[in-house]
Amino acid sequence: MVDILKLNIPSGTQRLLHKHGIRTLKALTKICRRELTDIPKLHPKTADLIEKALSDRGLSLAEDPWGPYTCARHDKPRGDTNLESLFLCDDCAANFKDNAFIGKEPEYVGPNVGGHCSHCNQTLENVCLRQWFLCAVCTRVVKSLGRSVVADNYVQEWWLENVKPDFPHLDLRLTDPPEPRSYADRSSQVKKSEVDFTCFNTKSNKDIFGIEIKTGRAHIRGSSIGSKMGQFQLDNSDCDDILAVAHREQLPIYLAHAQVIDRASPPTIYYAGVGLWWTDLFSMRDHFTGSRMRPRETRSAGYYNIDMFHDMDLFIEHLRDNGPKKYKARLKSEGIPKLYW
Repeated sequence: MVDILKLNIPSGTQRLLHKHGIRTLKALTKICRRELTDIPKLHPKTADLIEKALSDRGLSLAEDPWGPYTCARHDKPRGDTNLESLFLCDDCAANFKDNAFIGKEPEYVGPNVGGHCSHCNQTLENVCLRQWFLCAVCTRVVKSLGRSVVADNYVQEWWLENVKPDFPHLDLRLTDPPEPRSYADRSSQVKKSEVDFTCFNTKSNKDIFGIEIKTGRAHIRGSSIGSKMGQFQLDNSDCDDILAVAHREQLPIYLAHAQVIDRASPPTIYYAGVGLWWTDLFSMRDHFTGSRMRPRETRSAGYYNIDMFHDMDLFIEHLRDNGPKKYKARLKSEGIPKLYW
C-alpha cells in the first residue's frame, strides 16, 4: 500500500488525515467528499487540494451514495434533483436527449403505450414513459415547452380563422419557437431577443408588429373554464426581451395571454388552448402594480392588473381601425414605455 505521505498535500493535512485513521491512498479513496469534510478542522478548500492531488495521480474520492443526483440539463449535482417522468414520442425524446440533456440517455424507458406526447402534443402510437434526473427549475422549464408549443399553434389557428379572411395580406410568422436547450446553452449564448410572432405585411413587404405569447392555466375574463387569474405576472427578464425587440426593430409589440389547460388521456395528458387575450405596452405600464420575487424562485417579476387585457374581437377591430400604425406613431412620439420599476 502507498503511504499517504507520498500524496502532494501539506504536511499539516497529512497529519490530520493520519490522526483520523486515513494513512493510505486506498483508505482515502474509499471515502467520499462529504465524509472527508466531516473530519473536524478539514476545510472545504483543503478538500479541494486533496481532490486535486488525487486527480494528479489518476485517482478520486469515492462517489457519495447519499449525495444529490446530477441534473441532466444542468449537468451537475443539485440538491433538489429528482427522477422526473415525461411521456414522449421517439422524435421528441431524441430532441430532448441531444439538446436539453446534452446527449444523456434516459434513466428508464417504458414500453410504447400510445397517447399524447407531452412536447409535440400529437396523438401517436410510439409514445412511452421516459425518465431523467432533473432539478426543480429544469423540470419547470422542460414541462412548460409542450404548453408553449400548443399555445403557439392555438394562436396561429385563431389567426387563420379570424384575421386572415379579412386581412389576407397579413402573415403571422413564428419567430421564436420553443426549443429544448441545455442550461449551458441557454446561459452561455448571447441570444438575440425575439418575440414569439411577427406580423408581416405582404403588400408593403415589411414587418408591422410583434406578438409575445405567455401561457397559463387561468383565464382573464369571459370564460368559465378553469380558475380566473388574480393578477398577471411577467418576469423582468421577459419584459427586457420585449423592450429590446421594440427598440431594435422599432415595432409595436403586443402581449397575449393564452389559456392552456391539461386534459387526461390515460396514461398520458394532452394540452388544449381554450382562451386568448391581448394588451399593449402602454396598457402594461399603466396597470403595473409592482415588482417582487416570484414564490419559490430567485427571479424578479412584474405584477399587473388583469384589466389591461382585452378580448380578441377588439384586436380585430384594432386592425380595422389601423391600430398598429397609430400604436407605432404613439411609440415614436411618447417613447417606448417602461414595463417595470
